[in-house]
Amino acid sequence: LILEADGFAEVFPEHKYLIVECLREMGYKTGMTGDGVNDAPALKRADVGVAVQGSTDAARAAADIVLTEPGLATIVHGILIARCIFIRIRNFITYRIAATLQLLLFFFVAIFAFRPSEYEPEDQDDHSWPNFFHMPVIMLMLITLLNDGTLIAIGYDNVEPPSTPTVWNLRVVFVIGVVLAGVAFFL
Repeated sequence: LILEADGFAEVFPEHKYLIVECLREMGYKTGMTGDGVNDAPALKRADVGVAVQGSTDAARAAADIVLTEPGLATIVHGILIARCIFIRIRNFITYRIAATLQLLLFFFVAIFAFRPSEYEPEDQDDHSWPNFFHMPVIMLMLITLLNDGTLIAIGYDNVEPPSTPTVWNLRVVFVIGVVLAGVAFFL
């Protein structure tokens, strides 16, 4: 009966607590809204307890979130914003993996593809020219700053929140990052 319902209303206080406890024991994440003293135990036991506007001090103390506007639309709005933030974080991690692997691949290939002896000046003796390439620190800092500057766009990315909760799939994120790094390197 509990799993087939979308929500519960006009339930006795002891049943509220039992419903929350039953769902938690079955492994579900639970959310509970309430406004009175009788809701406090269930609000405290739920994964996310939400006290609505005008609730008692006991409900506010037991809740994780206290709404300051009437209605539950702020909860839906908060969930949509959180889903957008999640997508942006995933996009940032994908970009960071791709950019890091692209730079590593570039420097790895550059070190083995170019022989320092081919670039030695002909009029200098062998001791004045190093047999390896030096990259100035300022050049590395410039590459890093330009690379990180592109990350600013991810914070303002136009993201559509998914209709269902999303979960981390780091294997997929890493594979996408590796593919993007390969594409960026060879183009």
